[in-house]
Amino acid sequence: MTPTRRPIPNPVLPLLALAAALPAAAADPCLVGRWEPVGNAAGEWMQRNAPGLQVQAAQQGTLEFLADGTYVAGGSGQAQVAATQAQAEVRDLRFQARGTWSTEGTTLVLQPTAGSMDGTMRIQGPAGRTIEVPMPRGAAQPQRLQYACSSDGLQTRMAVRNATPVVQRYRRLP
Repeated sequence: MTPTRRPIPNPVLPLLALAAALPAAAADPCLVGRWEPVGNAAGEWMQRNAPGLQVQAAQQGTLEFLADGTYVAGGSGQAQVAATQAQAEVRDLRFQARGTWSTEGTTLVLQPTAGSMDGTMRIQGPAGRTIEVPMPRGAAQPQRLQYACSSDGLQTRMAVRNATPVVQRYRRLP
């Protein structure tokens, strides 16, 4: 008996082609699902590693790991950073990414296939000189993060050379 084939929607075809080209990878089923960040790891890291720096940030986002080994992420945010003689502000930040994921022991491997970031960065330096530039753009880079996963929580740790790691916590969404 020949199985019935259903047509595959066009947006899925590039992902299937990519998946076919990738070697089979192990994936921790605990990660499968939608996650929401708790706190702001980057802001907390900056305050720990740069004494005197004041960071205020607000963000919203989700990260979803699918059982087929792909992920999607997206969100928005704003941040203000102040130091003794300078300050910076990020406004209207929007980002999205997708790619493949796998695990190697306690290491989460994210391999982005597409992504974008929009927003504006305003920097005011000594003597009040101000510049406003779009957020930097460029291809997203692969990431290797240490992780710990439970039924309701996820924690990732990104190593930073000569500094403490960036630790981000997530809660599972229904």
